[in-house]
Amino acid sequence: MLLLLSVEQTFACERNEKCLAVNEWQLGIALGLGFTSNPLVGGDDIPLVILPDIAWYGESAYFDNGELGYQWLDQKSYSFVTYLNVDAERAFFSFWHPANILLPVNRFNQIAGANDLGMSGPEQLSISIDEVSRRNWAIMGGARWYYQQNSAEWQLSLEKDLSGAHNGEKLDLSYQYFWQWPTVRFSTQLKMIWKSSALVDYYYGIKKQDNVDPSFFYQASSGWQPAIVMSLQKKMQNNWYWLSRISFQKLHSGMTNSPLVEKGNIYSVFSGFAYQF
Repeated sequence: MLLLLSVEQTFACERNEKCLAVNEWQLGIALGLGFTSNPLVGGDDIPLVILPDIAWYGESAYFDNGELGYQWLDQKSYSFVTYLNVDAERAFFSFWHPANILLPVNRFNQIAGANDLGMSGPEQLSISIDEVSRRNWAIMGGARWYYQQNSAEWQLSLEKDLSGAHNGEKLDLSYQYFWQWPTVRFSTQLKMIWKSSALVDYYYGIKKQDNVDPSFFYQASSGWQPAIVMSLQKKMQNNWYWLSRISFQKLHSGMTNSPLVEKGNIYSVFSGFAYQF
């Protein structure tokens, strides 16, 4: 799953400019209109209207909208961090998830120096998320490597469930390119996300503990999910910024064949204004 609103470097900065002061909190808020589609049966689309932005960066440690991490390596072109966060996969099962109410921003490079819509099968049985057992929160531990060259950035992340909720893993490989003008910043990001069978089956598999008819039982499998994200940011006066973003993610068949899933993709749109305190 793509983070529900992942606005890359929300508050526009020049390349290689350190926008966040060390050991100081940054608070911001984005106001606008948008939504993230929910691919699950009985799941409502998630509105994106008021999105807080909360971050703190020390010399090495940092907190960024629900992600707590530590920077082990800081070079001009590359860096390496380890971190903890909450598995965003559960966001579609519950509105009160950090991915739905915060504004995740991948701004670490600023500190470091820089299937179709509808059912997946014509005869597929479906079951609502309200009819299955609760999916617990999972705490993911991860490691992320960054590599920057001019206006391009590569990222490679590997996460593992440390809480024992599903004991699954996730791999995320992304390439992002930036175009920077005096007050406007545009970026395009391509992603390939791999999710293990343990992770996918925990959220989208149907088992005995769900207390449903056995005809709904399903074992989900691992797979790759490609995604694309495009964002436009314009710096205005008095700490105001204009933001616009759209993303699309294709889900793999090991997930979409589940009776819980009725759509083969996830898309998200948002446009509005942000203020940095």
